[in-house]
Amino acid sequence: MRPSPRRHLSYASFMLLLAADVLVLSVLLLNQWLDVAQPWLWVLSAMVTAAVMPALLKLSDKVFAMARSSRNIPWTGESFP
Repeated sequence: MRPSPRRHLSYASFMLLLAADVLVLSVLLLNQWLDVAQPWLWVLSAMVTAAVMPALLKLSDKVFAMARSSRNIPWTGESFP
């Protein structure tokens, strides 16, 4: 079982930002390394992002687990101590 549920808005937005970063970074790198048309760069980058997604999920689980273990970040609706 995953330590942090995927339904939280913060988790989903964090994953979206990580995936977008990987997508754009891979487009930039593949554009420098390969001489292919622009649509193919986006297709190749989407494939790279899909391949890296399990590692991104583990990374985001670790980040949210660290935030939960330090107990200094309140949940939505809670008050600060």
